[in-house]
Amino acid sequence: MNRRAFLGLSALAVTHGALATEIAACIAGSDPVPLGRVQTTHGADIVTASMADKASTVHLRRWMLDGDIPILRVNAAGILAKLPGQDHADQVARALAHDEEARHLYMTAVTSRVCAVDWTTAGRIVSQPASYGHRADFLATRFAREALNPKDSGARWCSSIMLRELSPMIGRSPA
Repeated sequence: MNRRAFLGLSALAVTHGALATEIAACIAGSDPVPLGRVQTTHGADIVTASMADKASTVHLRRWMLDGDIPILRVNAAGILAKLPGQDHADQVARALAHDEEARHLYMTAVTSRVCAVDWTTAGRIVSQPASYGHRADFLATRFAREALNPKDSGARWCSSIMLRELSPMIGRSPA
């Protein structure tokens, strides 16, 4: 691990360590209840993913695909999306493509984080990108940057979808 990545993870661990440790323990114990209560943050997902072992990834994959509530499915996908390698990245992309509820939650979270907007506004952007045509260039710039995020395959996928949705409006925003 390079020094910058280590320091970044260390900073996230200070902020999200206690929560991520609890979540990781629940995942290892095959207890989905905590992941079904509230949508986890990007930072908490990164730290939790750093603690996930092989057995935990099996639980997360099962919950991502078969979880009984959307929050459980999106949280499982979010943690899996932060694991290194393309195996989980492909699975997350397929799950988000086929799960409308989890996809909307994930895309709203990504939009809120990368565009620095509140949750309600992010949800509107995701649901009706054409309504934000006046901000298409700004949004596209943010999503284009996030599409290169090496630490979150789900955010890369969501950003690519949003870029596709915004593409007819790019360059038409008032200067």
